[in-house]
Amino acid sequence: MPKISEVIKGDQTRIIDAYHGLIAAEPEDRAPDVFIWALTRYLIIENLALLPALEHHLSSGGERQKRLSDDYDSIHTKLRHMVLFDPSEESFVSALRAIWVDLEPHFKEENRRDLGELESKLGPDESEALGKKYETLRDILQKPYGKEGVPDPETLKDVLSTSKQELMERMGMAGV
Repeated sequence: MPKISEVIKGDQTRIIDAYHGLIAAEPEDRAPDVFIWALTRYLIIENLALLPALEHHLSSGGERQKRLSDDYDSIHTKLRHMVLFDPSEESFVSALRAIWVDLEPHFKEENRRDLGELESKLGPDESEALGKKYETLRDILQKPYGKEGVPDPETLKDVLSTSKQELMERMGMAGV
């Protein structure tokens, strides 16, 4: 069973690959839904699995939770902005790059600092249990769309237009 840091890094790799695929694609071939869904799903699960663990296990967990929550808000806002543009427009690429301005340092800081410190506080069994929780949440969010599928455009739009608090309430996880 993978540790929490391995599971998170796997999702980060999927998001990074989807981002670079969008940047490299010809304007008429850009299909952003995979990137949007992978990133949205990651942000939701991070709030449900990683943030509570950081807050519980690290002395500076509350501070980190606030920083990561601010990152979520900024990235989520930029995603909502990006979907206003047709993927073939240059404005879409500009909006996509604006997301990357927040996302790249978010990933780097999480990998360089948060995950390493968290792993040092967790035993192997705890880390694997948290990794399993993360994977279970990902599977729950992915289940209606199949292993590689993404929600239909209306569902994606609905998820992006919903506040983090309301989204957690809809999922029955308010206060988690």
